[in-house]
Amino acid sequence: MGLFENEYGYFSDDGSEYIIKTPFTPRPWVNAISNGEYSFIVSQTGGGYSWRFSAGENRLTRSFQDIIEDRWGKYIYIRDNDTAQCWSLSYKPMCREPEHYEVHHGIGYTTFIQEYKGIESRWTLFAVPGQPLEIWRVKLINKSDRKRSLDLFTYMEWTLGNAPDEHREFHKLFIDTQYNNDINGFTVRKYMSDLANAKGQHSNRSWDYVAFHTSSLKPVSYDGDKESFIGMYCDEKNPKAVHDRVLARNVGRFGDAIASLQVSVNLEPYEQESLCFTLGCADNGEQAIVLAKRYNDTRECEAAFESMKNFWKPLLQNEIIRTPDKAMDFMTNTWLKYQAISCRIWGRAGYYQVSGGYGYRDQLQDSLIFLESAPEYTKERILIHAGKQHSDGTVLHWWMPLGNWGSITTCSDDLLWLPYVTENYIKETDDYSILDEVVPYYDGGEDTLYCHCVKAIERSFMRFSPRGIPLIGENDWNDGLNGIGLDMKGESFWVGEFLYAILTDFIPIMRLKADDILADKCVDVQSVLKENINKFGWDGQWYIQATTDWGDKIGSKDNKEGWIYLNPQTWAVISGIADEKRRKQCMDAVTEYLFKDCGTLLLYPAYSEPSEALGYISRYAPGLRENGGVYTHAATWAVVAYIMAGQPEKAYELYQKICPPNRSYDIDSYKVEPYVTPGNTDGPQSPNFGRGGWTWYSGSAQWLHRVAVQWILGIRPEKDGLLIAPAIPSAWDGFRYTRLFRGTIYDILINNNAHVNSGIKEIKLDDKKIDGNKLPDLRDGKCHKVEVIMG
Repeated sequence: MGLFENEYGYFSDDGSEYIIKTPFTPRPWVNAISNGEYSFIVSQTGGGYSWRFSAGENRLTRSFQDIIEDRWGKYIYIRDNDTAQCWSLSYKPMCREPEHYEVHHGIGYTTFIQEYKGIESRWTLFAVPGQPLEIWRVKLINKSDRKRSLDLFTYMEWTLGNAPDEHREFHKLFIDTQYNNDINGFTVRKYMSDLANAKGQHSNRSWDYVAFHTSSLKPVSYDGDKESFIGMYCDEKNPKAVHDRVLARNVGRFGDAIASLQVSVNLEPYEQESLCFTLGCADNGEQAIVLAKRYNDTRECEAAFESMKNFWKPLLQNEIIRTPDKAMDFMTNTWLKYQAISCRIWGRAGYYQVSGGYGYRDQLQDSLIFLESAPEYTKERILIHAGKQHSDGTVLHWWMPLGNWGSITTCSDDLLWLPYVTENYIKETDDYSILDEVVPYYDGGEDTLYCHCVKAIERSFMRFSPRGIPLIGENDWNDGLNGIGLDMKGESFWVGEFLYAILTDFIPIMRLKADDILADKCVDVQSVLKENINKFGWDGQWYIQATTDWGDKIGSKDNKEGWIYLNPQTWAVISGIADEKRRKQCMDAVTEYLFKDCGTLLLYPAYSEPSEALGYISRYAPGLRENGGVYTHAATWAVVAYIMAGQPEKAYELYQKICPPNRSYDIDSYKVEPYVTPGNTDGPQSPNFGRGGWTWYSGSAQWLHRVAVQWILGIRPEKDGLLIAPAIPSAWDGFRYTRLFRGTIYDILINNNAHVNSGIKEIKLDDKKIDGNKLPDLRDGKCHKVEVIMG
């Protein structure tokens, strides 16, 4: 038995791979692979697509969202020339039943392993670090006792720009496919882009790149036209071309653009051969040729694969935990970091949501994942996001990187994530110099990052109701509440709690910058927030979520539906706005009404009828996503709140319910990948209670990592060192945590022979006792041994 094994797959012993045993998973189980610039997604059947920079603006290969058929992909067909039998190196598109089938999703790569008709094939796809291309490494092994003559045919359809290309009959007219003998493959251009030209015209600009697809073996033939390859009224499952002796060699500007290369491999009994293919998106034709020639060499492909593995090591291994909980170990050490970095920050696309855009609050939160491994990446994201702020403090809700356009809304929490992430970056690094970085405003002019953060805070001060509560505007963190505050009268108690928490950490920064007048003002605002949220937001047993423009309460016992929301309870605790009595009351209400078998619901009970006045949250079916489902992002905050409310066992119980490998044991109910976090899980009012959804492209990955290390294991950065404050299950004997902190490695061994939840009896640093429960900031570049005895 493999680790967390179910009917469909299991983790490798070290948790670094998820091994899928069958193509018939309950949903597509995918890998989202990116090197920071070039990205692709591949499913266990071979479905998926590729892009550079932006999956929405610069899609390389065609795909349409369809998690049932999962039929769009990049494929390799294989033909036995003696028997005329054909199959594919992944299950799709030919859907043959192999004697053996495995898919290994790893960090930065996916490998298909199968055996069919005496041929074992191993097809590995990965993105080359620092280069705009992916490599397909293929190994074929003849396991039969006869000589085999095999032909391989690659296949993909081009998009080359905005996706999805719904007007295909129009877009295909502009693609030019050319075969180049010198590179054993294609270069492809497109003479129309949806991006505007220098004069602001659309549809009057060429695509900015040159695509290429090449082979390490000299092709026997090739084809660049879908009609001649597939055949009229045929499909990818049984294309005409693989039954013809050679491909049609159609190229140019007059077909429906694809790329297919035909190569021949002859194998003696038990002989094997390796070859590789490239697929890339170069800046120009010259770069395409240089890259193709370089990576048509199988030795370069092997070197690139090793480079890819080394590329990921520091991002994952600068922080390692070893606990009695294997699910926590696998997710924290590997998959949550990989999901947040490869998919959320770099790729920005998944199977359930195709974007390519940057969400202001989204990628800022995601960037916290770098703090323990490479905080310079967090700094980069902070400065990029600061540049999307207007001089009045408002920000773009989201923007597209290539077209440089975005959405301006009155969303009430977007702008506040800039100071939040900045203060967390400073806690980790003690790098106050970031505040002096000069960043341009989106609408002109420039200022220091400190001033950008202050502008965000002051703008939020201008959005208060007469009762002293922040306005919700078009929405707060809960996007679905987009009908209640359009007239800028409705209030958000959650935003008030969030702002209160931000000010707690930013006031000392203001003092450091000698901005005492503003700091004093912020102290006053905190006092007002605490008083008014407790006065107007307390509903007797819990805090309400919001009020509407017309004064109705949202998340109140007086409501017919949606009478308790999760976020205002958890952040009342996290922010410190709730006193000890109310802290207990509101978290008891969370336990009573929201804590279910698959996590904490975002609200309860779900809305049963659509309401334009409420917003699109009510348009989901009851129990789906925000409407009474478990929204994983918010559930992670509940873990923190339980710990801060003195309920560590409850916090750990919740953590286990939302930690994906633990759903391996009811996988047919859960359905989605058990190695990455889902955006949501169906709540009890759904007939599919416990079903996961919207995996990979979810902000919950970073947060699940953060609550594990900083709150359950309880090791978190402060200005003058690392605080040690575990809140673990009393049954644990202890754990080990090794991390890089300000250039120094701390190897921390926690001994819990006393079997308590919390409390520190003794700490030794390099065999010397220290006072308190904070490790000093040594910054000596060495490795230090830390022994902690709980009690």
